[in-house]
Amino acid sequence: MEEVELQSLMSKTAYNLIFLSLRNIGIQLISTAGFFILTLLLGTGEVGLFAVVSEAISILGYFSDIGLASALIQQKEEITKDQLQTTFFIQQTLVIIALFIVFLIYPSISHSKSYGSKELWIVLSLCFSFVAASLKTIPSVLLERKLNFKLISSIDVLENISFYLVAVIFAFFHFGAYSYAIATFFRSILGLVLIYIFSSWPIGISFSYKVAKKLFRFGIPFQLNSFIAVAKDRLSNLLVAGILGRESFGILSWAQKAPRIPLSQMDAIMRVTFPTFSRLQDHPEVLAKSIKRSIYYISFFVFPALAGISLVAANVVNVIPHYNKWLPAIIPLYFFCINAAIASVTTPLTNAFNAIGKITITTKLMIMWTVLTWLTYPILSIKFGFVGTSIAALIVGLSSFVVWYIAWRLFQISILKTIFHPLVASLLMIIIIFPIQLFIPDLLTRIISEIVLGVSIYAIYSYFFSRLEIKWFVNQIKIMKNANHKAF
Repeated sequence: MEEVELQSLMSKTAYNLIFLSLRNIGIQLISTAGFFILTLLLGTGEVGLFAVVSEAISILGYFSDIGLASALIQQKEEITKDQLQTTFFIQQTLVIIALFIVFLIYPSISHSKSYGSKELWIVLSLCFSFVAASLKTIPSVLLERKLNFKLISSIDVLENISFYLVAVIFAFFHFGAYSYAIATFFRSILGLVLIYIFSSWPIGISFSYKVAKKLFRFGIPFQLNSFIAVAKDRLSNLLVAGILGRESFGILSWAQKAPRIPLSQMDAIMRVTFPTFSRLQDHPEVLAKSIKRSIYYISFFVFPALAGISLVAANVVNVIPHYNKWLPAIIPLYFFCINAAIASVTTPLTNAFNAIGKITITTKLMIMWTVLTWLTYPILSIKFGFVGTSIAALIVGLSSFVVWYIAWRLFQISILKTIFHPLVASLLMIIIIFPIQLFIPDLLTRIISEIVLGVSIYAIYSYFFSRLEIKWFVNQIKIMKNANHKAF
């Protein structure tokens, strides 16, 4: 790769990272507000129902692609028409098979669990969403290859706005769990129409054995990790739901929601860096620098957000009328926040392993995590309920320090050194604020004080110890603004 091309790639990556991160803040504000209103209007059982069915249907997504989309994104050469159409043919075949299996087994599950019409409509809406997502794969691949995350992100924003707006409106008019189904149908149709308007492709079906063999060479090992992830996350969640019941699983889902919000920044960065890291395979020094910068900025934004969530969560639940039904979720939330902090550093590293072709490393790690999950989740969930599930999640998360060691061996990156300042600043927030807030009796005043004091502590520390990184970030935002002005 030529020096000029390398600089252009790095500049474009930085632009997309910042744009997508800022845009994701908007998405999360919308999602958080929508989820909050829904959890206010709906009961824990209704929230739990949608969470259980979503987990079950999302399993299909792992079997609808077998890693072909990632193979197309990762390859260095330009994508051919045969590759697109072969991928589309294989994917849609798998989608049809998956849906056939769902409609084959659902009647027996429905009968044994005494499901009614609301469960059926949620299943149908999520199956439709699954089909729509599969039809969006090729346009999304083409956009990601061009690093056009601005358009992808804009569609994501509109989908989220539509989902929560529709869901809240129907929940307000007492549609209950049906609100989720209606909103899911609406979001899926809107997203599908938009992406084909702005990123159409010559839809067609063909099959080339040569193309399929080449794509499978990367795709199957890559998707093997996804299949293991199904067993680790989705299937284990269904097992936990069976142990805990709908009500308790709804509480567990609420506890997981807030810690996942800051992780959207990690998802945005990973989405941009996967194709970028793939193109930097032959430039190890630049690759290592890019990985470190990605991890630093993830931790810079995610760590203080998780610290803040831990500090204000209980007070927020107590200050809102009729919202204390979620109070039992506070202790699990603390464990999920710690686990999310570890994941925010670990997941980008496994993403980097995949991007440079070290997929077998990720596979071994996924097997380790899966074994730990299936050992700890059922035992602790049975013994301690949803609190035990959150403790099990943390135990599995702590094993991720193995990944940090591998990253040091592969890229010569010291993770603790990279995340040191964001970690110290976030811990200072908790250490200073927690004892102070105990002396403020009024809950609303306490929440405002926690937010103001937390932001102040983090900002002051970062000013003295992370000034260069902040300056670089501000400069990139200026470059982004200038680019937008020139575009118009």
